[in-house]
Amino acid sequence: MPIDPQEKSRTWNSQPTKRLTLHEDLVARLTEMIQEGELPPGSRMPEIQLCEHFGVSRTPLREALKVLAADGWLVWKANHGARVSEVDVGEVAEVFELLGGIERLIGQLMIERMAPSEHLEMQAMHLELARRHAAEDRVGYFKINQEIHRRMSALTRNRSLQDTYEALSRKVYRARTMANYGHERWDQSLVEHTEFMDALRRHDQAELMERLEAHNKATCEAVISALSELRAAQAGQKRLRPSAKP
Repeated sequence: MPIDPQEKSRTWNSQPTKRLTLHEDLVARLTEMIQEGELPPGSRMPEIQLCEHFGVSRTPLREALKVLAADGWLVWKANHGARVSEVDVGEVAEVFELLGGIERLIGQLMIERMAPSEHLEMQAMHLELARRHAAEDRVGYFKINQEIHRRMSALTRNRSLQDTYEALSRKVYRARTMANYGHERWDQSLVEHTEFMDALRRHDQAELMERLEAHNKATCEAVISALSELRAAQAGQKRLRPSAKP
């Protein structure tokens, strides 16, 4: 008997949350501190204070910092320890450009290689995305959004493509979280997801490829615009800040 996508969505959403290890918890909490601006770009990571704050020794903290450095959140400087990295807008644009081509390939291979049950799975995930949007749950929406795109890359059955897509996505992850989209862009994002999911449902390969590339381009434009505005605002604040010199 066919599976009802709504029932599938409830089942998928009701799975128990995996309990984080100390290492995973530290990575998640430090990432959130960077995203929320508690640890701003260019600032040094205060290891002693962070150990006291989290109630951990330096060993697990250092391991977590290594993960953040590998993901681009931090940079290591000799004799200076770790600092929160700056976001290079030009590099972000270049990565999105690469992702656009990969999104087209994902659309092509998905249509050729997906099983019927996997189509139902994707539709169920989209229903959950729409539910998070209706509930004004931005954090939940962003999380499901990432899961959808990650799953789509996996459904190509091409491990090299999947690894490349994941690596590039991690490069722009921070930029995407820093870009505080307005509600208009958020609404449009759901429309774009609905459009490419509809193309997937109809097995329209050409349209799916086009829609995925267009969605990536729109996301890139929104991120670059938001980051540019943020940089301009920060530059304005520095100019207005009174000098410490007499």
